[in-house]
Amino acid sequence: MKYLTRVSILYLVLPFLLFALGWLRLSIAVPVVLLILWTTWKLLAQSPITNCQLPSPQSTFYLLLITGTWLLLSGIGGYAFQNWDHHWRNAVLHDLIAYDFPVINSAPEKGAIQMLVYYVGYFLPAAWIGKLLGWQAANFALFLWAWLGVLLVTLQLGNALKTSPLKLAFLLIFFSGLDSLGALFFATDYPTLFPPIQHLEIWSGNLQYSSFTTQLFWVFNQAIPAWLCITLLADKPITNHQLPISPIPYKLLIYSFSFFFAPLAAVGLLPYVFIELFKQTDFKSPFKNLRFDILLASGIIILVSFLYFSSNTAAQERGLQAIALKDFLAFFLLEGGILWLALAPLKWRDPRWAVTGLLLAVIPFIQFGSGRDFVMRASIAPLFYLMIMTGEAIFSKTTPRSLLVTLYLLLALGALTPLYEINRSVYRTVQYYSLESGQRAQPTSGEVTHLPQPGVPEGEHPNALVADDIRTLKFMDDKLSKNFIANVRQSLYYRYISPR
Repeated sequence: MKYLTRVSILYLVLPFLLFALGWLRLSIAVPVVLLILWTTWKLLAQSPITNCQLPSPQSTFYLLLITGTWLLLSGIGGYAFQNWDHHWRNAVLHDLIAYDFPVINSAPEKGAIQMLVYYVGYFLPAAWIGKLLGWQAANFALFLWAWLGVLLVTLQLGNALKTSPLKLAFLLIFFSGLDSLGALFFATDYPTLFPPIQHLEIWSGNLQYSSFTTQLFWVFNQAIPAWLCITLLADKPITNHQLPISPIPYKLLIYSFSFFFAPLAAVGLLPYVFIELFKQTDFKSPFKNLRFDILLASGIIILVSFLYFSSNTAAQERGLQAIALKDFLAFFLLEGGILWLALAPLKWRDPRWAVTGLLLAVIPFIQFGSGRDFVMRASIAPLFYLMIMTGEAIFSKTTPRSLLVTLYLLLALGALTPLYEINRSVYRTVQYYSLESGQRAQPTSGEVTHLPQPGVPEGEHPNALVADDIRTLKFMDDKLSKNFIANVRQSLYYRYISPR
């Protein structure tokens, strides 16, 4: 695939352009869109053709089959069982299709102006399809969009690690912490290892480092673009070539897109960006070939995203949370610490290794908002880099045999977590399609104001395939809905840059 990097950049650019045209007043949207188009065109014109070797036709078929099956079982598109979080993802897509942009649920002359304030960027291409062709077409477009994103991630990983994308697809799907041991030795009630369809991730209560399969099955709209941004930064696809531009603007542009799609994941990614900038900055002439238009575009993307996200005050609770030492040690070691320590003989000189260990140790103590979202999402980047370093070790011919055995053993134990997620999807999907049409649960009708808190994932919305109880966020008034809708009247975003 000769244009891998270029396609990846366009994949990130398009949703932001759609966002700018819908969520910014015209006098701001036009120059912002023109600037992004200009910098993107210049960047693509000056970037080299990526020397990426596609697998053989047979391997390409298997890559499409494996990633497509993975996407199908994730529930994206509604073709297989959807976990509880899809209630909210579907509600966001419903509102993006049904309402004009920006999505405003109520706007009285006085009082609260209720607006959808969420990470909507990833849904926008599918939402536009839905506006034209309806709900089913939007879901199919969302499925294809996600499939393209996963393929770009695996191809970029293969390019970065100089190995088969098919191998990297398996690594991405089955990479996880040792949740099975946590469930076996530390979980008091749920989860257990039998039946093999339970959600092993929650063995440590409010602390969770999600496997990549779990991320895809629950929060694909944040996970896929975050993965792609990380692979673009890790691969150094532009800086491996002699170009008339500095690598710094390119790195910052990719990072700005990660902030737009998944700001919590971008927090965990920031230290790695500093590492890349430090390694690739020529301190004798730091401003040589520096592209200020790309820097400006990056700054605007981050500023616009920050103003929009900060208009929702639901996550203003910040601080540190206390964790008992024994609970922290169990969580850290089982959720990546043992694997991180096993890599020390090979990677202890690598700053990525040190930063990864530090982040995995610090993130559990940080409280942001009322839930555990920060721990789950800020950990995406260090977990992804841990996977990359593990891949570098197991695909290297110089790795000692004893270390290889250790790494493969840890990977095999960790693979139980994604296998349980996949098993649950297969079990519930087969169960649904085995029912007579009269036994299948019917979609909810009427105004939904409250969604009951989830129980065990394998028991959610019985006799139903999709998690689609919230047809619009307009009437929701429970606590969790505040993560999606907010009173924006006094926010800087609404006062200065939103269309009115």
